[in-house]
Amino acid sequence: MPLNTKSLLHLKPTYELVITKVLFSLGYAVAIVGIPLHFLKIGLSDSQIGIFTGVISILIAILSLYLPPLLERFNQRKLLINSAFFAGISFVLFSFTDAVALSLLSLAFGQIALHVTNSALSVLFKDSTRSVEEFTLDTGLLGSFTNLGWFIGPLLGGLTLTVFGFKGVFILTGSLIILGGFYVLLFPFKTLVKKRAQLDTSINANLKFYIANPQLRIAYLQKLGIDVWWGFIWTFMPIFMLKAGYGVAIIGLFIALTQLPLFLFEFKTVGFVAKYGFKRIFTVSYISLALISFMSFLLFTTYLPIVLGLILLGSLALSFLEPISDLFFFSRISITDEEKAYPTYITSSPIGSMLAKIIPGLALLVFYDKAVFVIAGVIMSYIAYRAFAIKS
Repeated sequence: MPLNTKSLLHLKPTYELVITKVLFSLGYAVAIVGIPLHFLKIGLSDSQIGIFTGVISILIAILSLYLPPLLERFNQRKLLINSAFFAGISFVLFSFTDAVALSLLSLAFGQIALHVTNSALSVLFKDSTRSVEEFTLDTGLLGSFTNLGWFIGPLLGGLTLTVFGFKGVFILTGSLIILGGFYVLLFPFKTLVKKRAQLDTSINANLKFYIANPQLRIAYLQKLGIDVWWGFIWTFMPIFMLKAGYGVAIIGLFIALTQLPLFLFEFKTVGFVAKYGFKRIFTVSYISLALISFMSFLLFTTYLPIVLGLILLGSLALSFLEPISDLFFFSRISITDEEKAYPTYITSSPIGSMLAKIIPGLALLVFYDKAVFVIAGVIMSYIAYRAFAIKS
């Protein structure tokens, strides 16, 4: 039985969750430009930024392994609301400190809470659909409108940073995330009750269950690759552009433009699964990202504007990858095992973000800036290779 909700807007549950997800994404997207530049302002090097923010990603991944009993025991709507409020408050506090340790701590709390929020929302969204066809269609809609938030957010973040400074950016981020929590609070979802003999409290058992399924392992890698790409773009490109003389408003515009193809095309590209299958889409898309990475390495020193254009072109590949990653996972798992497996699957997000930050961050201690493109290209190539094992 699907979720049910009474709405003043008379929308079905998935549409309510799309609005909620847009608010969360818009809020965090506002902060994307500001986070690395804030750390530069308080004295961290680009290498230190990559390493320290990568450590936060590791913490998120570890804590994700404790999510199954939370998702199974507690009302997911309440979990979503409470974690959204906590995340919003943490980002507001982030705006009021220039101390490195306190900044890292408040950022960690904010990102961890937002991770819990998005995990609860994803399971709610899946359970609110009545069929595979509806889930596929609504996932494309969710992806497109979420990326509308990611398109507007960096633009808004760059402008806010220019006019109101860093405090304005992170107060706006926290306020939008809290607003998303209030929105869910206004509309009482009736959550799907799943009968269980016992809660999945054993981390080792949950990991063994996930690892034993080869298709779930592939789903993990395909999702990880997406977050490696965005982690690299959001962490290092603002730094490289600032060092090259670009203003913060232009940097915000560039980050926003990376999301435009996703907003324009995701609701259409999700339909390509039925025609071409998961294997072909994953393989071609990741090969494209690998080629773009290696070409960027060759052109970075002399032709940075061309590199920026190539990265924008890479967003076309992401418009195929993003809407089908969760579709692929949920197509390989039963509805009763979703809460058990999803937290392990979603660790791919912080782990991917960590790889995109720590490995290039360490490389920058020894090599020139353009070395990060080689690292991205190697990772994208390996994930493309692993996609050949997908059973479409």
